[in-house]
Amino acid sequence: MLIEWIEALALGMVQGVTEFLPVSSDGHLLITQQFFAWLTGTHRGGEENLFFDVMLHLGTMAAILYHYRGPIRLGVRGLLTDDPDVGPDFRRPTVLRVAMLAIVATLPLVPFALFFKKWVDSLFQSHTAAPVGFLISAVFLALVSLKMRGPDGRGRGPSETTWVDALLIGLAQTLAPLPGVSRSGVTIVAALFLGLSRVWAVRFSLMIAIPAIAGAVANELKDAIKDPSRLNLTPDRVMQTIAAMILAGLVGYAAILWLIRVVRSGKLWYCSVYLVLLAVVVLGLVSSSGNGSDVDASPNALDGTSRRVDAGASPATGPVAPGGPVDRADAPLP
Repeated sequence: MLIEWIEALALGMVQGVTEFLPVSSDGHLLITQQFFAWLTGTHRGGEENLFFDVMLHLGTMAAILYHYRGPIRLGVRGLLTDDPDVGPDFRRPTVLRVAMLAIVATLPLVPFALFFKKWVDSLFQSHTAAPVGFLISAVFLALVSLKMRGPDGRGRGPSETTWVDALLIGLAQTLAPLPGVSRSGVTIVAALFLGLSRVWAVRFSLMIAIPAIAGAVANELKDAIKDPSRLNLTPDRVMQTIAAMILAGLVGYAAILWLIRVVRSGKLWYCSVYLVLLAVVVLGLVSSSGNGSDVDASPNALDGTSRRVDAGASPATGPVAPGGPVDRADAPLP
């Protein structure tokens, strides 16, 4: 159906734009999926949406790797050789140190994933969770914007970043699985508050996104191989997923360039204003439709009227049991 292609490409575009800008990709994907559920009167199963979202994140991860292909190449060269031409930031001791900093920043996500994932998943059933998360992100961005007033100071670079800095950034990242809270937003804000340079704050934030996304993709592919029927992967759906993933990567690459420009210029407050306005609009829509909390029959419809269509179910069979909330792919998975 044409509407399914429009939905897939729209989600790819939304993922590409919002994954790197500090406005929360999961919140925007959730709202977009709710809109199409309301528009069409049907909603895909939670597991099918999760697989689709994870594939979109694979596209944006490719955008990170492509954008930083130069530094990655120099880092590998400096790690494997003693070439003096790679520069001090890409010699073996610095490369190993940066890798360890990324590991330290990722570690706080592990206990969060093990003990709080079910609770976080349940939040995706609520229509108010995403806009509340938008407001939380907006507050963080507004606070750091006040700190960033004036020209860009030097800040600290990779060689001056401490283990405590990495740990605190990692602790901030534990807020990222919450719907509407931006992973890039909270990590960049934490890095800037700690005194890291603007360019290094962005680079480190994107760097620690790679293991989280890669882990989510690997976990979901493993489950898909074990039980592909649960994903309802028809030939059309596979083609839609591939097209959306490519679009997410292309748009995501442009969004990285935009993110670097926004952070360098100290204009993160633009994103803060946008998130406040978006939260007000979404909360207004939720209030007017009377859906302020969980919706039993169809938890992802804007007006509560859509029917969930899971793998193996047909529209004629009526509503079936919820298959689980839409999850975020850059959240840590156990």
